[in-house]
Amino acid sequence: MVRAFDTCEVDFFGDLAGDTHGLWEVFEFVRLHHPDLSDEQVFESGRQYLADWIGAGWIRVSDAPLHPSTITSLSQIPAFLQRHGSAVTRYLENSPSIDITEEAQRAYDATI
Repeated sequence: MVRAFDTCEVDFFGDLAGDTHGLWEVFEFVRLHHPDLSDEQVFESGRQYLADWIGAGWIRVSDAPLHPSTITSLSQIPAFLQRHGSAVTRYLENSPSIDITEEAQRAYDATI
């Protein structure tokens, strides 16, 4: 059974279903849905989303990144986040690009 998406996830995955997104865009969607949060709070919220989505198999590193990146696997993302902290909440050089997986598409379709 797949869990339902929250409002921010519906918005993000609806957009991600259409095209590849940079990692920083996760944080932009958090900021959009929670404009009262500080950069650190946006970072923590976005990092939790990413951990959940990686664990659920809902995102993958894109084979066609928007910008050059040495990040080629999901297992590299937590270290990238740890190393750069809240700076990743906006475009940052070497940020990976992500795509939706079929599992996430099914979960999204079940939500809308």
